[in-house]
Amino acid sequence: MSFIAKALEITEKSFDGAVEAAEEWSAHRHGAKLFMKLGIAYYAEQRLEGHHEPVERILDALDGHAAEHGETGLDHLRAAHEVLGREFAGEHHPDAIAEKEAAEKADA
Repeated sequence: MSFIAKALEITEKSFDGAVEAAEEWSAHRHGAKLFMKLGIAYYAEQRLEGHHEPVERILDALDGHAAEHGETGLDHLRAAHEVLGREFAGEHHPDAIAEKEAAEKADA
């Protein structure tokens, strides 16, 4: 394989990886914006006598986002854990996950 062909192949692989990373970042950012909008809509509903419709619409958008891109992301869950605590997060809380992993290792 010539030097130019090899350089072209490496460049194509790098470009494909960069495009994939950019798409992943874009999806992550979209999910983060949806969570922010959900918080604003919920606050408006609870404190500013707003309607429940925007909350439901954003929840539907989050469900669609999760269906398209997989789970909404651990960063979002981690932020929820910090704000809401282990009682709310339950089995998804980082401490609960670490305990489960430790128990699985002990059983193995």
